[in-house]
Amino acid sequence: MKPSNSSTTSNGSLKKQSILRSSAIPATSNMKRPPSVTRPASTTRPPSVARSPSTTQSSSSPPLSSSAPTTSFVESPVLPPTPSQKPTLTPSTQTKKPQTPTPPPPPPATITMDEHQETTNQLYEMLEKVQRERDQLLAQMKTKETAWERLVSSRESLSLQVQENESRCQRLSRELESAQNEVEQLRNGLAERDASLAKNQRDEEKTSQDQKRIERLEALVRDLQSQLQASKDEQLQLSRDHAGILEQVRREVSSNEAMTASLEKECEELRRTSLEAIRAYESSLLEINEKHGAELKQREQQIQQLEYTIADLRHKQSTLFDDDEQDIDTRLNEMRHASMGSASTAEADQRHRLEEQLELAMAELDHERHSIQTLQQEMDQLKLELGQARQQSLSVEQKYESLQAEFEKELNDKKRLIEEADNAFEAQARAEDEHYQMKLSKMALEKEFNELSEAHKQLEHDYSHLMDDMLALEKQDLKNPMDPAVTPDTARLQEKVQQLERENESHRHSLSAEKKQVSQLSKDLAELESLVESRVFGEADLEEQLNDERKKVIALQKELDAIKNRTSIQTKDVLASPMTLGTPSPTLSPNQKHQDKTPSKYCELCESDGHTIMECKSELSLSESKLFCENCDDFGDHVTEECPNQDETF
Repeated sequence: MKPSNSSTTSNGSLKKQSILRSSAIPATSNMKRPPSVTRPASTTRPPSVARSPSTTQSSSSPPLSSSAPTTSFVESPVLPPTPSQKPTLTPSTQTKKPQTPTPPPPPPATITMDEHQETTNQLYEMLEKVQRERDQLLAQMKTKETAWERLVSSRESLSLQVQENESRCQRLSRELESAQNEVEQLRNGLAERDASLAKNQRDEEKTSQDQKRIERLEALVRDLQSQLQASKDEQLQLSRDHAGILEQVRREVSSNEAMTASLEKECEELRRTSLEAIRAYESSLLEINEKHGAELKQREQQIQQLEYTIADLRHKQSTLFDDDEQDIDTRLNEMRHASMGSASTAEADQRHRLEEQLELAMAELDHERHSIQTLQQEMDQLKLELGQARQQSLSVEQKYESLQAEFEKELNDKKRLIEEADNAFEAQARAEDEHYQMKLSKMALEKEFNELSEAHKQLEHDYSHLMDDMLALEKQDLKNPMDPAVTPDTARLQEKVQQLERENESHRHSLSAEKKQVSQLSKDLAELESLVESRVFGEADLEEQLNDERKKVIALQKELDAIKNRTSIQTKDVLASPMTLGTPSPTLSPNQKHQDKTPSKYCELCESDGHTIMECKSELSLSESKLFCENCDDFGDHVTEECPNQDETF
């Protein structure tokens, strides 16, 4: 720091005051000669007393005359000049009138000459003494005049210095006002800077918290990376398993497609065979109906003939009993009376023979009626079986179409699952690439953050030094308010403060950018965590869907096998039904009736003998009493549209 000029000027003024103090001379006085005492003619002015022109008159000092009162310079301290007061030296202000001795009173008339002589001598002595004093005073006046000239020149120089000091004081006052304004601005800036420092401190605390959070996030990222690596290994294993499963599913799908094609061929063959069987069955039914009609006509003719014979016999019997009752009675009586043995036996034989013929005719009539009823029942049963076969063939076709649609739907779902798995693998690869890029950007940001932290610490250090320098300058301004050397330091300080403000602003911007990047990184990490979690859950869902698809494929295969078996059984039964139907003989004897009751046929449905599957009445009664459900594949108390397990099927 430069020393102030105000102290130098004050020291110079003190030196000048000491010089003036040392050069001060006692005052001189001029005494007039008393009027009663006259100087003798022989006594002349000594040459040393003669006044020189330099002592009589000066250009800058007032003239000195014998009549003028002598001036005596009294030592007075020279005060430093002030802006409002100029130092002036006037004889009236700095001199005092000397005390002249009073002349003795005039002698009385009675005084003698001796006394007069004594007084004259005394006066001469006093005059000489006064002259000596006058000479001394003149010499002193000469020195005083030179000192006065020096004082006048010094006064002029001092007046110039005073003017310079006044202009300098005005300039310094203006500079002081501007410096005070700058100091006020600096104080305001310091207050703002203190607030910004507090904010920076809070930002540093927040940054430390963010750093801790970043460390926690890094630990979490490491854990996630390890988990991701483990999940990647698991995913690789799962992908291999999934590839094997997909290959197996593809093989199963291809086998299912081949099976479906074979089933379609078999169904087509079954459809053709069923149509042929239905046509053969219908033709056999037509033939059976024709034969049955012919037999019915023949039976009706036989029945009519038998009825005619029975009526004839009854008529004959009634006529015999009514008309010939008396003849018979008489004949009987006669025969009894005539020949009790031979006549009675012949009539009894004839009557017994007629009764046997009548019983045979009645039995044959009952047998024909029973056979007609059985044939009618068989026709009705065949019609019902034909309707059921048609209905079952339609239901089988509908079920086959529904199974085909479901199978195609399952294939589409499997294709969609495979596409989703491929998309998931691609998304995982993209997520891993993004995670690697984010890790690199995070490392770069951490490096930049550390550099900015070091720069911030350096700025704080520089700021503390500048604050110390500013406080020292303020103290020096308070001690030396007239020092003009404050202005360059203040300008440098202001430049440093402005530079510090700019650096602080740039540091604040960099900190805000770092905060934004850290928040973006935290958001990206959260998104990555959610992506990993969704990936894990998606893989679990895909596994569950694959298991469901396997179960559905197995269920569909079982359903197709069951339909195939059931269709083959029904086709065999339909093909075997025309061959099992037998036409009853027009006349049956009791021996034949007994042979029909023997267990020659076997039914696999009710596991009993005496009839075939097509002749079984248990299925007919069950189908007539209960409703059939395609979902349950059984007879029950509901139809397919009202099935309670409709949502749970497949």
